[in-house]
Amino acid sequence: MHAKSFCLLPTGPVSSYGARWLSGCSIRQTDRRTTDLHVHERGQIFVVESGVMAVMTQSSYWLIGPRQLLWLPPDFVHEGRSHAAITGWSLYIMAERCSSITDKPFVADCTRLLMAQVERLAQSGTETAWQEPFARLAESFWDEFLSIPRHSASLAFPEDTRLKRVAEALSATPADPRGQQEWADMAGMSLRSFIRHFTADTGMQFSVWRQRLRILNAQERLARRERVTDVAAAVGYESLGAFAAAFKKGTGYSPSAYAQRCSEGGIDQKQT
Repeated sequence: MHAKSFCLLPTGPVSSYGARWLSGCSIRQTDRRTTDLHVHERGQIFVVESGVMAVMTQSSYWLIGPRQLLWLPPDFVHEGRSHAAITGWSLYIMAERCSSITDKPFVADCTRLLMAQVERLAQSGTETAWQEPFARLAESFWDEFLSIPRHSASLAFPEDTRLKRVAEALSATPADPRGQQEWADMAGMSLRSFIRHFTADTGMQFSVWRQRLRILNAQERLARRERVTDVAAAVGYESLGAFAAAFKKGTGYSPSAYAQRCSEGGIDQKQT
């Protein structure tokens, strides 16, 4: 059975300004939290102010950091986990309004205007009557939301059951040092077939996919305030310098700067 949302989703009154199509709440967690697979009848916009939130679907892995948002369409099956403290907001959009936006999840970097709008809407969204000032703010927010650039920061998981075994094993132990031939053996494929099918199924070469998985796992660990040296070893890097170089190439931040970004709610410029 799917879990229910932990936010209140009032239907709100119908006024001269139309039916209430948006509601929301603030998210304030002081420790790690996980949610099982569940769905929302409404579209969800999850905005992170500080901390890191990982969201997994049946085919993708998303990581949302400070000043980022994730769009989830209505009835989209997903699960989530946060690491250490996290603050942010969650807005819920009635399904009828969601017809003007893609039915696929996406991540976006928040503008300052959108962050301010989300904060106001989430704080008052469960209490304020659907009157003209609130309705105008909601429409202004929706215009800003639809206009911001979107990007796909997810890691696709293979659908082939043989390749899923490999992906799940690496997800459980990113530092697993086995080579491609050994992973091909696990999948019951020749090396050539393994490479070809994995690339076709995920859109990435296996070596690129594995490194992306390691960096995503490292981002989660750094958000939990684990030491950089421990994180490097946990995701399969013997050299701290090699880990730092790969992490910066993948994220634009040094490991220490990324950890600071997570704890302080974002930084304006990428640090070295």
